[in-house]
Amino acid sequence: MVLDLRIDKNKEEPAYFQIYEQIRNLITSGALKGESKLPSIRSLSSALGVNTITVVTAYNMLEKDRFVYKRQGSGTFVISRGEDLLLNSEQPMYFEPGELDMENEYDDDYIDFSISAPDPKLFSVKDFRQVMNEVLEEDGARAFMYQRSVGYTPLRNALVDYAREYGINCCAEDIYVVSGAQQGIDIIAKALVKSGDCVFVELPTYSGALAAFKSRGAKLVEVPLNDDGPGIKELERLVRLFKPVLFYAMPNFHNPTGSIYSVRKKKYMLLLAKKYDFRILEDDYSGDLNYTDSKLLPIKAYDNNDRVIYLKSFSKIFMPGFRLAYMAIPEDIRRKAADAKIASDISTSGLMQRILCKYIEKGILEKHVTYLRKEFSVRYLEMVRAIKKTIRGAKFFEPKGGLNLWINLPDEVNSQELYENCREKKVIFSPGTFYFNDEKGQGYMRMSFAATNIDEIWEGLSIIGNEAEKLKHKY
Repeated sequence: MVLDLRIDKNKEEPAYFQIYEQIRNLITSGALKGESKLPSIRSLSSALGVNTITVVTAYNMLEKDRFVYKRQGSGTFVISRGEDLLLNSEQPMYFEPGELDMENEYDDDYIDFSISAPDPKLFSVKDFRQVMNEVLEEDGARAFMYQRSVGYTPLRNALVDYAREYGINCCAEDIYVVSGAQQGIDIIAKALVKSGDCVFVELPTYSGALAAFKSRGAKLVEVPLNDDGPGIKELERLVRLFKPVLFYAMPNFHNPTGSIYSVRKKKYMLLLAKKYDFRILEDDYSGDLNYTDSKLLPIKAYDNNDRVIYLKSFSKIFMPGFRLAYMAIPEDIRRKAADAKIASDISTSGLMQRILCKYIEKGILEKHVTYLRKEFSVRYLEMVRAIKKTIRGAKFFEPKGGLNLWINLPDEVNSQELYENCREKKVIFSPGTFYFNDEKGQGYMRMSFAATNIDEIWEGLSIIGNEAEKLKHKY
């Protein structure tokens, strides 16, 4: 099918939203009938002159809003009227701005607090070039061949030693290399979750994980968080009531709240997982970025009964576009995870795996993380100071680590309205609605300091503070 769609580069709305809106209007007006097949992702991206990820995002939004559905191996189709009532009727859910605007929809004039991908100026292109040249000299064209689906063997061996630094004892057979944390979550969802299964998630949490579990037909139960993790009595009550198969958790510098589970709660979660027979998918989102001298271990470090699937991405401590992560997977579910990985993409980039392997073996990664910790600790302290000074009435937890701060705005300030007003002033952040399925998110916003320098932090927060004051006096 040929669709008459247009991308207006002068509009403030990003390209993916323009595509979504135009197709949605065609469906609601009746111009696109039920069971009509949409153009393939590749053909539409070529016709509009945009990246394929832009079209993927638009189609995902249409699917979440129950305008279309995907037929495995056949494409994307318009849902016939009436049939949408049979689908999941929960609120639509979108990824945060920093996750979606991968094509620099915003120009360099914007101060961007939405993206938690580190500032590219913090990465050494010289080191990368040198390591890549070494890989190509040693392996030549073999570096571009398919690897084993579970990962390049020397890298898996190196990751065993790397994981040991975080208190995790595993062997190379436990390690699966994947193309980023999102793929890791999706693989575990495919391997362990069936339609109707109950999955626990933190409240609030990362919307990409929610999307992966919903795609499997999971029933989601939200577990409220305190600064030191979930309430123990409430968690056990929910576990007894709903009997989950999986609990998706980010226990160290949680995204978006920055919460840090206490050791007591980490161990208690393991006791519950053993007693009630569920798994914990631990997403070590930014555990490396601790700005204190205290040592924070993952839940996996305390796991003696193979209850935890450990997921570690390198996007926050290496290069975001590198798209590498690894999982430490218990033996009894390795086969299921391997099958799900093959179904996802057969193999992860051999060249990137070899480069990461060199980075670990030569100690370059450890040195780089130490450097990032120092750089980000300064930005963190400035962000804390700036928020306290500029946003009157705001409340927030100070995690002393990670890349984000979770701001509880004054009662009179709506985060979505504040976002729209600040965007006009070329300042963006992540409204709390990206992390909730209901109106509670309107009172929160997530601020990341990963991609902003100190001057931008103060300038951007001054604008946010001024706009917040205007909203206070508006009503």
